[in-house]
Amino acid sequence: MLCHTAPLAASLAPFLLKPADTSALRSRVARLGLAVALCALLGAGQASAQTLTERDARAAVPDARGVTVSVADVAFLGATEKRAVEQYAKQFDYYAAMAVSPGDPADTGSAVALANYHSPQDAQQAALAACNARRTTGGACVIVATVVPRDYAQGPLTLSKAGVDALKGPFRQLSSPKAFAISPSTGHFGFARGDGGRALSACGARASADGASDCRIVIFDQ
Repeated sequence: MLCHTAPLAASLAPFLLKPADTSALRSRVARLGLAVALCALLGAGQASAQTLTERDARAAVPDARGVTVSVADVAFLGATEKRAVEQYAKQFDYYAAMAVSPGDPADTGSAVALANYHSPQDAQQAALAACNARRTTGGACVIVATVVPRDYAQGPLTLSKAGVDALKGPFRQLSSPKAFAISPSTGHFGFARGDGGRALSACGARASADGASDCRIVIFDQ
């Protein structure tokens, strides 16, 4: 896949998926039923599922000012290519991940970047699944970059950049009781007043379009 005679960003740019382009691919990945090995570049496990109050949730998520890009130390990326990957990945909202298939021809478009997931692990898993669904003759896909908030720290709750904006904006303006639900596998979310049913329905409607049914309540205020 990689063209070592040209800058990596130029090689990958035509094939990297922006968030708005991923619905059809996610559905294809779900239908294929791929078994994906999670590449935990950051070394931290995903936070255990729990429900927080709005106040605790706001304290747990980052201030959302800027991102940090971690580029993987893989043999097929030289110093110049790693710098190109880092610069390219900075454009994506957290949490994001880039995956490539070593040796896959560039014209197969197997290189994938997915953004706005609710944790680095979720983004990595989705990128690996999408990349493996597209690769042809290359090796199993690997994560080459992960994008997290600048002040990232594993805590009781992580949300996508869009989720953080919603939490600190329109969700805050709702009166209680209210709930906020997320779909880890797709990055979708939903929120509404009430006991959580409407929030789950809003999240589920979006997630189901991508073949997922994993919405769960992460924030609830009585």
